[in-house]
Amino acid sequence: MTNLDSHSPEHEDELDIMKLMNLNEAFAIDMQNSGISAEAVELGSLDLEREEYYNNDFGSTSRIVTNKGCIKLNGSIVDFVQIIQRN
Repeated sequence: MTNLDSHSPEHEDELDIMKLMNLNEAFAIDMQNSGISAEAVELGSLDLEREEYYNNDFGSTSRIVTNKGCIKLNGSIVDFVQIIQRN
């Protein structure tokens, strides 16, 4: 019988450390790992995060969105990438 319990005596010295992060932080890290100079911006700190996201001229266009944060790109023609979720 194999013991797959991570709290078995042989694993007592090992600690699992988990850091909770916002989606923009996770994407910024992925971009950095791909060689792109990017940094997560504090959630809600930019004016563009408070603007309307969709044109309301069309009835099928959602008006409810969730801001997931922004990423600042360094050395690029694009300054910021905003991550939004359409609900």
